[in-house]
Amino acid sequence: MPLHHYVPQFLLRGFADKDNQLRATLRSNLQTSHLTAVRKAAAERDFYTIPTEELTPESRRGHNPESVEKSLADIESRASSDIRLIVAGGSPYTTALRYRMATLVAMQLTRSPRFRRDYVGVANLSARALLERKLTDDRLRQHLSDHGRPTSPEDVARFRKEVFEGEYKLVPSTTHLVQETLKFGIETLSPLMFSRTPRVLRFSEPLLLTSDVGAAPWSPNDPIPWSNGIAKAHTIFLPLNRFTALALTRGGSPSDRIVQSIWADHSNFALANAAERWIYQHPDDSSLDRIDLPQLQHDRWGRR
Repeated sequence: MPLHHYVPQFLLRGFADKDNQLRATLRSNLQTSHLTAVRKAAAERDFYTIPTEELTPESRRGHNPESVEKSLADIESRASSDIRLIVAGGSPYTTALRYRMATLVAMQLTRSPRFRRDYVGVANLSARALLERKLTDDRLRQHLSDHGRPTSPEDVARFRKEVFEGEYKLVPSTTHLVQETLKFGIETLSPLMFSRTPRVLRFSEPLLLTSDVGAAPWSPNDPIPWSNGIAKAHTIFLPLNRFTALALTRGGSPSDRIVQSIWADHSNFALANAAERWIYQHPDDSSLDRIDLPQLQHDRWGRR
């Protein structure tokens, strides 16, 4: 079973030591950390695999279950060259380079376990809202009758409560999650990222960290990541290494300059707070100590 990275290894290496080791800190318990190799970080087995048996019979012929991973590897290969250019001082403001960076950021925002969990949560909330409009007492009564169950007004009310307060939930297939989350990244978020202003933030000392989401939105005075939505967020941060981050902002002019350390704190807060499980930093760094993260809270659908 292949190991698929949801944060590219070329980005993770920017935070590793000479032995390609990272310090991984558990988001739910910041006192728990360990060293891990880049090749093992931010990865799951078969995360992008599309099983042949989940496809319709007419789509199975010639199907490669690893086709999505291969496509992502192609995007990452081109992006790694761009990142090296940006880190070395090259400008990310040509149209072609901006497009590739927008695609990279959009894919990073939608390819992680965190985004999949939020996607399923939103799908369940939407389904519940639809059911509340469609499930009349007559329909519930008919369902109970079809299954040989009592149909008194009390039974209908009890069943309604069971449906909306019980454990019923949508469980999308792996194929659906892979296809729809990445489709959202390419078709919806990529144009939005391209419309933003790219700014390269440089720091004179190693202040940046990353996490298992790789990129995250941030807005001033917003303690809950993603609450403003990606489209309305003040800034989307993509840390490139310990010294450099790409920031896509709403409005303003492109820039490439050394900035105050507060911007590292903003980026670190966004990435660490949005982490699904792990926060990553260089083993010698203490960037996480500079920020105050709130306790994790989840709704009934697992969303934060």
